[in-house]
Amino acid sequence: MATRNTCRPRLTFARIWALWSHLPLLLFQGQLCCGLYDPINKIQSARLYGNIDDFAYYFVDLQVGTPPQRVSVILDTGSGIHAFPCAGCGHCGKHIDPAFDFSKSTTAAWIGCAQGQCTSSCDKGHCSYHQGYTEGSSIRGYWFNDYVRLGDSIQRNPPVMTKMGCHQNEDNLFYTQKANGIVGVGPGRRTLFDSLFKDSQHVQSDIFSICLAEWGGQLVVGGFNKSYHTSPIQRIRMINTGYYGVELTGMRINGQMLSGRWGSAMIDSGTTYTYMAAAPYHSLKDAIQSHCKSSGKCGTARGICWS
Repeated sequence: MATRNTCRPRLTFARIWALWSHLPLLLFQGQLCCGLYDPINKIQSARLYGNIDDFAYYFVDLQVGTPPQRVSVILDTGSGIHAFPCAGCGHCGKHIDPAFDFSKSTTAAWIGCAQGQCTSSCDKGHCSYHQGYTEGSSIRGYWFNDYVRLGDSIQRNPPVMTKMGCHQNEDNLFYTQKANGIVGVGPGRRTLFDSLFKDSQHVQSDIFSICLAEWGGQLVVGGFNKSYHTSPIQRIRMINTGYYGVELTGMRINGQMLSGRWGSAMIDSGTTYTYMAAAPYHSLKDAIQSHCKSSGKCGTARGICWS
């Protein structure tokens, strides 16, 4: 389950640029910037938006329904729920895109409460969900099936029928965030990626890759795009933790290996900070403080921070 932290957005030039760059009319770099669907290698691509400092997350566009309606969702490798607010929501915030209008999609269908259809609770004849997050946010709503295209209309990715959630209530960060909803793509769950991987006609393999930059990034499903890489691709064995887990062998500060045992880590694109046990945290903090004091290259010291 993802933990998200956020702060009051600052109206900086960089943030204004990021919001404007989200508009398709300004995607003037075409294929190089956005990436189009590759029908030969069966690889889908989508542009990511956001950053850590101003948005506190990265998000991607989806085209949902028939005709398509654009929905912006946080990309979260630490959870499995895929949901966003719908028109008529009793308590939902104001987001980048309008709430999804279920009634305007000719292919949308509610998931009922019949045995075998619904694996959660039933509410007013709808199969319902409730998801809480560690920092206090929560979402609640009804499940439905409909077609989804990854990315916006420029990417031209093929649609896939999948299960999604239609928010009837949002609290805390889900209410105040700019992105409409969330797309959880954690392993071992029935996610949007799981539906894409099963579409062998349009997706080559059950591989996805995420490239995160200081602002935005790129999401690729069905493999990886070699043109996005400037150096050889390295592979790290995953460990079976129920999440995308990897073993940590060490950490370096200015080329110096830190002492200590690091254990394993969960790769979570929906979490703002890096969390660790007390011993490795203090080892890392002490090494950073020592390096900054001795090198004088970290700027002005303000307590345990530099600026």
